[in-house]
Amino acid sequence: MKLFIFEYFASGMKESHELKKAGYAMLDAVLRDFTRIPEINIMTIFDYSLKERVFQDPLAPGLEIFWRKGREDGQKLFEEILIRCEAVLIIAPETAGILAELTALAENRGKIVLGSCSKALNVTCHKAKLLSLMGKKGLPVPRSDILQKPLASVAKAQILEMFSYPLVIKPVCGTGGEGVRLIQTGEQLDKVVEQLATMGEETFLVQEYIPGQAVSVSLFVLEGKVLPLSLNRQILKDEDELGFRGITVPYEHSLDQDIIKIASAACEQVEGLKGFIGVDLVAGPEGPVLIEINSRITLAYVALREVVSRNLAGDLLNLCVENRVPPKPEIQGRYTYRL
Repeated sequence: MKLFIFEYFASGMKESHELKKAGYAMLDAVLRDFTRIPEINIMTIFDYSLKERVFQDPLAPGLEIFWRKGREDGQKLFEEILIRCEAVLIIAPETAGILAELTALAENRGKIVLGSCSKALNVTCHKAKLLSLMGKKGLPVPRSDILQKPLASVAKAQILEMFSYPLVIKPVCGTGGEGVRLIQTGEQLDKVVEQLATMGEETFLVQEYIPGQAVSVSLFVLEGKVLPLSLNRQILKDEDELGFRGITVPYEHSLDQDIIKIASAACEQVEGLKGFIGVDLVAGPEGPVLIEINSRITLAYVALREVVSRNLAGDLLNLCVENRVPPKPEIQGRYTYRL
């Protein structure tokens, strides 16, 4: 089988130092795992700026690497390689529907997708749609509202009619905690509303702030069948922007069974959800609260592969190609990955 493994930031589709570092870590991890499977021939794209790093820590010799240079059209290169493969694993941001769009391209060309279908991604990648669905299903979610541009001069007053400080403002479609702002004062809110007015996004999500420990659950999902793999502790910026900084796998918490139950139930509600999935929650004072579903390889994979003896790539391949849910891998030890 010819497999195209694509990571958006490591391929240079968008410049972001932190997200390129995270993207490289995820791409490097899945490449090393999939190249251990002898019947798979793998193609991937690296941005030329990563060439020295790739050569310093060489991957399998049989890997076919395409180097994207400078202003070369990344979308065109993606589609050219897509034509040559039988299956594709796409790691891309939810921002602006990018992950769903690239997945739809693969579906339209009849490729096997090692992940969720574009229909499912159109739900999970839109935080407001997802939280609305989960709330209707009786799962605990933060109180939220949509902030629509153009922002009126009374935007601050409208926000404070529904929310008290602290509150959170984030993109409706985003990744890696980019643009997630914790607002604790009126001065901060004024500044953020002014900033939002000049940004390209048309809609934003305003949410109540849930204090507590940020956690995630990694799972394999197939047609409503859910296999929880690990509970993880998320490490976030301790600042006004709640960006992602790292993850510890596994993590023990007094509410671990409730957290895993909610994450599993959330995945069961989304038709077409498939593959390696990450569910973000906050273990708050009144119990776990669901924040979002990441329908793709996440940085938890980078840490999880360090504490399991079995090749997770083989499990993912069997899940998505053979439609077989693997047995739960045994976890030994603990691993922390930091950006």
